[in-house]
Amino acid sequence: MKHIRYYLLLLTSILAFSSCKKEKTFEHDSSSPVVIDRFTPATGGAGTEVLIYGSNFSPDTSRITVTVNGVRAYVEGVVEDRLLIVVPRKAGTGKITVTIDGQAGISKEDFGYQTSYVVSTLAGNGSAGYADGKGAAAAFNFGNRCGLDIDADGNLYVAEAENRRIRKVAPDGTVTTLAGSGKNEYAEGKGTAASFYLPLDVVVDKAGNVFTSDPAAWTIRKITPDGTTSLVGWMEAWGIGIDKRDGTLYYTDARSNGSVFKVKPDGSAEQIITGLSYPSDVTVDSKGNLFVVVNGSSVIQEYKYGTWEKGVTIGQAGVTGLVNGAAGTARFEYPWAIAADANDNLYVAGNGTWDGSSVNTNQCIRLITTGTWQVSTYSGGSTAGFADGAGAAALFYAPTGITIGKDGTAYVVDRKNNRIRKVIAE
Repeated sequence: MKHIRYYLLLLTSILAFSSCKKEKTFEHDSSSPVVIDRFTPATGGAGTEVLIYGSNFSPDTSRITVTVNGVRAYVEGVVEDRLLIVVPRKAGTGKITVTIDGQAGISKEDFGYQTSYVVSTLAGNGSAGYADGKGAAAAFNFGNRCGLDIDADGNLYVAEAENRRIRKVAPDGTVTTLAGSGKNEYAEGKGTAASFYLPLDVVVDKAGNVFTSDPAAWTIRKITPDGTTSLVGWMEAWGIGIDKRDGTLYYTDARSNGSVFKVKPDGSAEQIITGLSYPSDVTVDSKGNLFVVVNGSSVIQEYKYGTWEKGVTIGQAGVTGLVNGAAGTARFEYPWAIAADANDNLYVAGNGTWDGSSVNTNQCIRLITTGTWQVSTYSGGSTAGFADGAGAAALFYAPTGITIGKDGTAYVVDRKNNRIRKVIAE
């Protein structure tokens, strides 16, 4: 509270001073450099007030331009050797630059930008059931560890194990049934004429076709945009990934001595990776490299495209927890699903225990930054529950499905809450 009062008093005095133009006690010297000595605080998100200490500022704020990492900030006021700014949205981490009449002073240190993440509920009312509708009028019954994917128009496709259906969620949260009768059987057909045993995961190709795994029926099925299903092949598929470049499908079998398979054009499967402990999901980056969630070992494992040689291992095999940091020191606790964004950053849905246990420490989405392989908590935390909100205030209960839209928005199957959640960066 002392800091808040200090900034409020400081801002009041700065603005009062700036309005008294007849009482100027300093001027900018165009023959001398603009200097930034330091700034405080050193980190913060959009809307953070930052006090810059330096010299050769101008009392006329209309002559001053300040940027944070190249993004223009709002200048609130200036008093000789102090300049107060507001950090802009989506600034990113970088230098603070003060420019006056073409003269620029640049900070020695970076301002550490902290992105804020806002979680909301896109669809679902929290009760296990079946109902199409918009937002909270819709009902899901995930039961098992289900997945989802997104098409080019922002429509979500959700595998719903207990209701034995594939649901479509429009960008405004309107839920409809794409395919599935709800009957526990195998049948091809259009819309509700089709039937599934246990649809668990889905991927979407560039044409808008949906592919779903059904391990209880030992099938991968194709569903066209109008809801017509057909058989791709007989295989025990759990998690599915797709190479968006050419539509090649990959799947995991989630066995104790498990494997990753490549689906051939004729509908047969080629085993390309073996010896994994319960591999639960796979995603494909823009270069065709595979990233496999090895649920039983609590790691994310990279395999190089074509050769399928091991790349980076993210996490510590057999060691669980919620620990962020470098690839070799980070920890996961039985993760389940994975997705890549347009920049090949990876997002991991954390709680892949069979019952969605509330004591699992990963009631969250983890972010793995491509190249550096640094692991951080993207949204949620270690506490199971339900709450929309920003940052650590948001709660999930067994998040087990994840996909990323082309604008960077994350969508999550919140399993035990029977909801689809939406995570927007700022």
